[in-house]
Amino acid sequence: MAAADTEPSKSYTHPAGPDSKRDRWRKSRFCGATSGCLEVSALGTGMTGVRDSVLDDSSPVIILDRDVMASFLGRIKAGQLDLR
Repeated sequence: MAAADTEPSKSYTHPAGPDSKRDRWRKSRFCGATSGCLEVSALGTGMTGVRDSVLDDSSPVIILDRDVMASFLGRIKAGQLDLR
């Protein structure tokens, strides 16, 4: 097994994001104008930034690699992260 196969997926937070003013942030079309949602931005090289839409540019950004983002989205779609 190659070393790259055993490395854990990487994610980290960065206050105000890598370049939050330049990056194109998107949120779901299901988000209302007055409700808070997560926003995402493709950061290149397989990395995705996730932030709180209410805080905009002042929001800390969680940066996820492709595998972690796919797992996160899978859990959302499966309802595993719904508030009950």
